[in-house]
Amino acid sequence: MIQRQEAATTLQEIARAERQSGQAYHYQKASPHLFLWGLIWIVGYAATYARPRWHLLWTILTIIGVLGSFWIGRRARTKESRASYGWRYALTFIAVFLFIVALFAILPPQSSLQIDAFFPLLIAIWYVLMGIWTRAIRVAVLGLALGLLTVGGYFWLQHYFLLWMAAGGGGALILGGFWLRRV
Repeated sequence: MIQRQEAATTLQEIARAERQSGQAYHYQKASPHLFLWGLIWIVGYAATYARPRWHLLWTILTIIGVLGSFWIGRRARTKESRASYGWRYALTFIAVFLFIVALFAILPPQSSLQIDAFFPLLIAIWYVLMGIWTRAIRVAVLGLALGLLTVGGYFWLQHYFLLWMAAGGGGALILGGFWLRRV
């Protein structure tokens, strides 16, 4: 006969295993997105450093990244999750876009360097919050690292900031993709 304490311990172990399994599943799903966006950051920041007037390239790369992310996500989701989450992602994207438009209207950036640092910081806080809410500690750590790399590069490597973000930011995303995949 199973004692009450044994049953409680067994239930706790099952709950822990379930959490770890869920985390591993989410890490595996996030990993390809990090590879995609890491490559986009490397290309975008390096090209902007080489040709500062190529800021239009970011629009093209962002469209490629968003479409690629939707494609990766769509392939990874079941029919049930597509129906329940698809509209939420679309509305979230629209809300963030409108927030950025309003923010720049109220607090217009004074330099392109500020814009170049803003978006990585936005992504960094997104990862930190997502990691906190989903208990995905690795995602939160990746967001924190990305934020620190961005702020450090902004203040201490201004002349080489774009190269720093290509190597440091893009590299951090790719390394993060490998780290999440290794679960």
